[in-house]
Amino acid sequence: MDIKKRTLTTTEESVLKNDLLDVEVWVNGAIDGKVANCKKRMIAEWLPKLYADESVTQIPANEDEMIALVVARSDYLDRSERDNGHPSGEPADSWTVAQLQKYLSKHSVSYAEDDAKSALLTKAKAKYAE
Repeated sequence: MDIKKRTLTTTEESVLKNDLLDVEVWVNGAIDGKVANCKKRMIAEWLPKLYADESVTQIPANEDEMIALVVARSDYLDRSERDNGHPSGEPADSWTVAQLQKYLSKHSVSYAEDDAKSALLTKAKAKYAE
């Protein structure tokens, strides 16, 4: 994932340079620190779930592989899915009917409960394109 660039105003840059030796180094360090903290919380949350799941016979010792195992699970939801009921970004064919319905409801787009997934996806994509 590429992080979108943000251009600082002159004032923002001046304020940051007042306290920081190198703004870019600080931003990269802040991202690294946030990733490390999120990784620790994710592992602490999921290890007990994996231990309790009888279908899991092996848990990788490598943290990156363990996280890949978790995000590949059907019961894994990222923050956006937990909070919004649907993934972030553009609606896609991989979304479930329930996720498409949540997206449409959140954006006040009407649909019928018996609409086919393809119809829901068409409406969701049209709303996303607005």
